[in-house]
Amino acid sequence: MFLHLLNSEQKNLFMNLAIKAAEANGIVELEEKNMLKAYGIEMGIKPVYETDLKTTEIIACLNDICDEKTRKVIVFEIIGIMISDSVYDETEKEFVYNLAESFSVTTEQQDKMYELLIEYSNVFRRISNYILEI
Repeated sequence: MFLHLLNSEQKNLFMNLAIKAAEANGIVELEEKNMLKAYGIEMGIKPVYETDLKTTEIIACLNDICDEKTRKVIVFEIIGIMISDSVYDETEKEFVYNLAESFSVTTEQQDKMYELLIEYSNVFRRISNYILEI
């Protein structure tokens, strides 16, 4: 949704972070793979599905080159991939919490992002059902 705001270096690091997020609970679902592809398309970069980088390295690099707004975009989008398979388990929540804490994004902000993403998903689903119902 907001990934077009990232610069080239941030986009590549974000894609690597999204891979780590998808892998967080040990199961990369089809929906998460589809989100990785969609992220690549949205950012105008080739989608990748594997990374050799460590999560801590990615977060540290992003923290160094991102401002507060960009960090919030990244947390928001990572929550998006986490809920894309309709499961947001404790391992995924811990991943987001650690990321957000590193980026100085509060628990309240994380909760609001999650709430807004659920609301957006529900509205999108209702619109799709209405439009595609012929």
